[in-house]
Order: sequence, then structure tokens, then C-alpha cells
Amino acid sequence: MIETLQSLRFVFVIMIFMSHFAYRGIEPFDAGGDCGVAFFFILSGFVVSLGYGRQVSEGTFRFSRFIMRRMVKLYPLHLLCLVFFLAVNVCAIDYRALLNLFLLQSWVPDADVYFSCNSVSWFLSSLFFCYLVFPWVYKHVSTMLTMGVLLLYVLVAYLTPYDEVNAILYVNPLVRFVDFYIGMVLYRYYERGFGLGSPTAWECLVLVFLLMTLAAYPFVDAKLRNAPLYWLVLVPLVLVFAKGEGAVSSILRAKPMLMLASLSMPVYMIHQMAIGMLLHRLPLLPYHVMLFVCLLAVLVAGWLIDRFFLRQIGRVADNNLRKSAFILI
Repeated sequence: MIETLQSLRFVFVIMIFMSHFAYRGIEPFDAGGDCGVAFFFILSGFVVSLGYGRQVSEGTFRFSRFIMRRMVKLYPLHLLCLVFFLAVNVCAIDYRALLNLFLLQSWVPDADVYFSCNSVSWFLSSLFFCYLVFPWVYKHVSTMLTMGVLLLYVLVAYLTPYDEVNAILYVNPLVRFVDFYIGMVLYRYYERGFGLGSPTAWECLVLVFLLMTLAAYPFVDAKLRNAPLYWLVLVPLVLVFAKGEGAVSSILRAKPMLMLASLSMPVYMIHQMAIGMLLHRLPLLPYHVMLFVCLLAVLVAGWLIDRFFLRQIGRVADNNLRKSAFILI
């Protein structure tokens, strides 16, 4: 992955973290949560196109190998978090747990289902649908298809009742695929090449635009908050930082940022459970002290999971994938 975009993952994970941290009467940062989710769907479409788009175009793409790599990267962490949740909460394995096990929960338009167990895993449920349809859609990306996708989104948003906004516009895989598709279109534009007259100025400009968008969040219609509000800023942000030519990009490429970026997925997957457990078990503390404790605990736990669980699984999986590729050849 492009290093600047990799570091931005951590920035947006922290925004999602803050959207789930409410303490002593201080409300969570809801705007950051919706923005972070939209960013990750768009970034996923961009990055997958960067890694596999040429193979799809040239006819060398192997769907089974692609899906296996996606599964190895995400499913063990999901399974670890699911088992931890069920064990800590002493939950019976009901239909919601089974839907979570097979990453199908986001297809059910019921908050008690799609936000069940480790609630943030709904994102993986919707993301895997995007992976499944990626190779077919990538072949057919065009101006006409893009216009059709956006018009269909407008129609769905218009028809969605306000009490179903979360179930349909925020969680549903078919709707969230629009964000992923935007990422694919962005990669097509990036692939053609473009120049930035003053890279640092552009980077600062999109960051200011991002802050303005976050500030506007409370005043925007609920149907626009989940994604369309942020498309306006995330599209230029991804393109500008994919180029990575400015001073801000130099900061994002620093080793500490890249190290934190490597923890993005475990931090995302465990943060809500960790926040809930710590707020419930720790004594009453000042807001900033509790925030520091929770963030530090999540970072340390994320590092341990990455170092002693994910990396080991990754090594074993890479060896098996190499052997299977050799056998197929």
C-alpha cells in the first residue's frame, strides 16, 4: 500500500475510536465515525484496484487466490474478537452469533443483528461483499456505470425512511459498495497520472476542507451524513495523498506513523469492546485521563495481537499460498 495512505488509516481509526468514546457527559465524536467508515470503504476500493486491477484487465486475475488472501488478512482477527466477546460476555451461541461467524450480519436490517457481538465487525461483513464483486465490476467501470451507480444511490437515499437510515444507508452491503466503487473509480483516475502544482498547499487545503466537513456534520441531513457529505472531501484527499509529494506526506511516511498504521485493523476491531470494558471496570477518572488510559490500552492490545497473532498467521498462510501456487503451476 502507498505509505501515506497507510498512515492515514491510523488517523481515521482514531476518529472512529473517538466516535465510540463517551464519558462524563461528553458526547462521542459521531462525525468522525461516519467519516472514518466512508474513508475505509473508499480506500479499500482504491487499494484493491491498485493491487489487482491490472491483473483483472489482463486476464491473469485468480479469484480464489484473491479471496483467500482477503480471508487470511481479516478473518482470523474477526474470529479472535468474536470468540473473545462470547467468552467475556458468557453469551449463548444464537443465530446472531452464527451470522457474525459467517460475516452475514450486515445483510439483516435489524440493529440487534448487524450491531450484535463485536458490533464493529459489520464493516467486514459489508466489505467482503465488495471483495466478492470487485473483479466483475472493475472490468465494467465506465462513465455510464458511475452515473448509474450514483443515481441509484440518490434514489435509494430518497426512498429510505429516516428510522431506517442506519440499516440501509450506513450498514447495508449493497449501499456501502458505492463507497468502494468510488475508490475503484479514483484509482482509474490516479492510474492515468496527474500533477499537483503545489503539493503541500493541496495537502493543507484538503485537510482544512476535511475539518470544515466535520464541523458541518451536525447541520447536515441524516441521509447525507453516512457518506455523501464526505465524498466531497475524501475523493480529493485520497488522490492528493496518494501522490504523496507534500510536507504533510513526509510526516505520514515517518516510521512512527507507519508503525501505528500497521495496528489500524486490530485497533479498529478491539476498540469498542475495550472501551466498554474499561469504562465499566475502572474507577471514575477525569475525562482526559480515562481517554488516555483507554487509547493506550487499545494500542498495546493491538500491538500484541499484531505481533503474536496476526504476523504468525500471516507467515503460515504465505507459506501455504506459495506451496499451492507451485502445485498449480
